[in-house]
Amino acid sequence: MKKDLHDLIYTIWIDKKTAMFMRDEPQGTHHFEVIHNEAGERERFKGETTNKTGILGKTKDRQPQAQHKENQELLHWVKEIGHKVRYAHTVHILGSGTVRHLLQNEIEQNKELQNIIITNSACRKLTAEEFQERSREMLAH
Repeated sequence: MKKDLHDLIYTIWIDKKTAMFMRDEPQGTHHFEVIHNEAGERERFKGETTNKTGILGKTKDRQPQAQHKENQELLHWVKEIGHKVRYAHTVHILGSGTVRHLLQNEIEQNKELQNIIITNSACRKLTAEEFQERSREMLAH
C-alpha cells in the first residue's frame, strides 16, 4: 500500500526564535523536531556603536535599517517553516505572538498549500514535553 503524504497532521508551536514540530502520521508514529531561528544573532565587537557617521559628518540612526532587516529575516524564517508542512492535511499552529499569524498567512497564500486545514490558537511558551503532550491531546480530539 502506497503511503499518502497528504494525511500528515502537524502541530507547530512558534515564536520569533523557536519552532517546535510534531508530525503525526496515519500509522500512528510521531516525529518531534525543534528548529531555532539563528538570524539576527550576530557577534558584537568591543567598541562597536549603534550610530555610524553618515555623509557630511551627520549621525545616522541605524534602528530603522535594523528593524527592516529583522523583519525580512523573520519573514524568510516563517517561509522556511511553512515549506516544511507542504505534505500536510491539517496544521495546528500554537504560539504567543504575531509569528503564528505570519505562519498562517504564509500557508494560506502559498498556492501549493491551499487545501491544508489550519487552526490557530494562542498559547504560552511551552517546554518540549508540554508541547508533545498538548500535540497528542489535540490529535485525540
